[in-house]
Amino acid sequence: MNFAKSKLQTWFSSTNFMKRELDLRAGLVEIEKVPVDNFSYPQFSRSPQEAGETSPRSPDILCSMTAKAHRNEPTTVLQTPGQLLANIPGILGFYPSESIVLACMMQEDDATTLTLGPVIRLDVGDTRLLPDVGQAVDSFNPTRIFAFLISKELPPNALDDTLEQLLATAEQGIVNITGCWYTKEMISSEPYMLCFGPEPEALAADDHGISEWEFGRIAPISSAAATKRMLQEGQLPELNRHEAYALFEQNNPHVSASKRKKLEKDARTLAEDIQHQINADDTGYYYLTSLDVFTRALEFVKANYIDSSSGAENFDGLLGEVDILQTVATYMAGSFLRDAVLHLCVDFPREAALLLRAAACTFTGEFRSNALCLYALSVIAMGLSMKASPALEAAIEATPRHNLSNLLREGLFNGETTKLIDACLRGNQQLRDFHVPDPKA
Repeated sequence: MNFAKSKLQTWFSSTNFMKRELDLRAGLVEIEKVPVDNFSYPQFSRSPQEAGETSPRSPDILCSMTAKAHRNEPTTVLQTPGQLLANIPGILGFYPSESIVLACMMQEDDATTLTLGPVIRLDVGDTRLLPDVGQAVDSFNPTRIFAFLISKELPPNALDDTLEQLLATAEQGIVNITGCWYTKEMISSEPYMLCFGPEPEALAADDHGISEWEFGRIAPISSAAATKRMLQEGQLPELNRHEAYALFEQNNPHVSASKRKKLEKDARTLAEDIQHQINADDTGYYYLTSLDVFTRALEFVKANYIDSSSGAENFDGLLGEVDILQTVATYMAGSFLRDAVLHLCVDFPREAALLLRAAACTFTGEFRSNALCLYALSVIAMGLSMKASPALEAAIEATPRHNLSNLLREGLFNGETTKLIDACLRGNQQLRDFHVPDPKA
């Protein structure tokens, strides 16, 4: 592979860069799997493969997967690095900056077609995490790994050092990077360039010509398949990673700390009373009544906080509905009522996601973690699993040993979104069958 340092110096010759201290965060890695997109490629020279057993995955790696894998949708063929770059904001759920993005390609039956698998992002200053990344991607056994370095703040020398680290990582087989491209920022029409990877002969033989691979521009992001999937659900990628995670910050201006504590105490007491009534009732009446109450809460949100014509959501207004948020808190006080209404969050995902996020931003501890888990299932059901990963990270931060949060995150890591929802729904149905007798029996 040829390391194009001289090209980079030319690239920066007329550009001024500002130095800044990078915000280094351990474990800052996201993974996203999109098995519906294909990528045509020339025959690249392979990086050396590392022998031996696959090491355990690093616990610092954060993951999110798509739920679209189970849907019968037409594939989108991506033919240039610029087209793949354009899909990254929709895959991650935000526009990455000062980042290294690794796109893992999986071999299909067609010898010249690859399926886009995990997509991994880390801060440009966190190259020390590359061995952890290598361990994680080994479990997927990708055929190719395409790397993209995105930075407009690194000075030329620091940029060269980062590229040299990526190249060394590839040559040593730590992460088997096939090709690496550089772009300053993730915006439509921004130029990109090849830094190392395909031999010139392989590029020249490609149908799309060397210019598309060695140099090019990022395709329109708004027209990218991953962005369109978000638009279909009334969503857009967040401007940056911070904003993607800020969606789940615990901060309701309408509820003071003292009021929140009282609401949580009352919700916990009421939840215990409801569970006692359900357990003492052999007719299923109280169980079904509890489902009706939660259903009415979802209907209230749909009627009052989701515009029927535009689909716009009024999240800030919903934060002021303290009574309905306390109702949700009652269901999120423990696992029993949470599991009882789980299917409603899959059946009515949009209103459920809005209501559960409002509850998660209002309450703390187990209330917050349970709400974030059901929010994650709702967005997965909508095909927006890029939003599930930060929600689950927030859930685990609130309650580190929260079982459902950890199980859902592991399922996302393995890309088993369909099985994940199916397993949750089976548990939900078993709970209902236990408390609601079959009228035919």
